[in-house]
Amino acid sequence: MQLLAFLILCVTALWASPLNEKVELQKAGGRIINGTPASRGQFPWQAAVYFTTSSGTSFCGGSIISNIWILTAAHCAVNARTFTIYLGTITLNPDSGSTVVTTTNKIVHPNYNPSTLANDVALIRLDSAITFSTNIQAITLASSSLGSGVSVTVSGWGKTSDASSGVTNNLNYVTLSSITNAQCSQYYGSLNSGVVCATGSGKSTCNGDSGGPLITGSGSSAIQVGIVSFVSTRGCESGYPSGYARTHYYREWIRQQTGV
Repeated sequence: MQLLAFLILCVTALWASPLNEKVELQKAGGRIINGTPASRGQFPWQAAVYFTTSSGTSFCGGSIISNIWILTAAHCAVNARTFTIYLGTITLNPDSGSTVVTTTNKIVHPNYNPSTLANDVALIRLDSAITFSTNIQAITLASSSLGSGVSVTVSGWGKTSDASSGVTNNLNYVTLSSITNAQCSQYYGSLNSGVVCATGSGKSTCNGDSGGPLITGSGSSAIQVGIVSFVSTRGCESGYPSGYARTHYYREWIRQQTGV
């Protein structure tokens, strides 16, 4: 087993104080590197989540799972006081076709462990229902566990390289392939069933993608199979597998909290 430190994938906004959210654990790491710019309406469930803590303002991704619920990573929400969420946009400069909502309502998984990133799942409840449109839609959550060798897509505004100073203004996506936890454990040691890993040659998630959706399929057939969770401190471009919270593993907990 190899003990590595991992960078939580949310990033501190350029104007905010650093959160310095690093953890050490025997878990998978990740990497959106060499991604493709998304077109408007391609990922209508994608949410851009700004959140304030006692340290400042930071950024994560999220996904729309109903007209009042956003799914994200626990490490994005656990210390958050207020959320400002952009919907229906592929840039971080919302226009008349997008929706911006603010809320303080959150539910963090009760067994979330910030030291190991176990159960890295959280829900954000909007104060009022949003209106769906071509560019704003809910995504279906996985009803079965993801196998290995499956083509998966992850989207986000995260850093496009290790050298980047902050998130990118444009939504990007990349296609990866899921691997077994046994394969992923060769890099990071023991993994629990609530984690799924994915990899791709020269492609990856990076800081700022946390909380965003890992999906199979596209359009109306898209299924969310994971939630972006963490990345190796060796860098987003290290070639290490990406780590995600496995959506199916938390499906019943999500249903109990939201009715979705």
